[in-house]
Amino acid sequence: MTFDGLPPAPRPREKLFEFIRGHDRWLCELVILGEWGVEAQLFKNEEFHHSRRFDHSEHDHALARDLAVAWANSERRAIEARRLSSPD
Repeated sequence: MTFDGLPPAPRPREKLFEFIRGHDRWLCELVILGEWGVEAQLFKNEEFHHSRRFDHSEHDHALARDLAVAWANSERRAIEARRLSSPD
């Protein structure tokens, strides 16, 4: 709840990618956190799996997004490289 008793406004999201690995559907979204930066969130079969936040640089606000995209793509490569029988 916010100070005025209203629920907080939803954060802007951007779908980065979605793919199937074995029987699992993976989704990655970027969440814009305003002055706090950008968070890359990974979901497995519609359930939150893990995330990482990237703070804004005082000199380059686009850097946080670029780092979040690079990290998410690295996570995707790691997921795709795992053996199908490997647990998460």
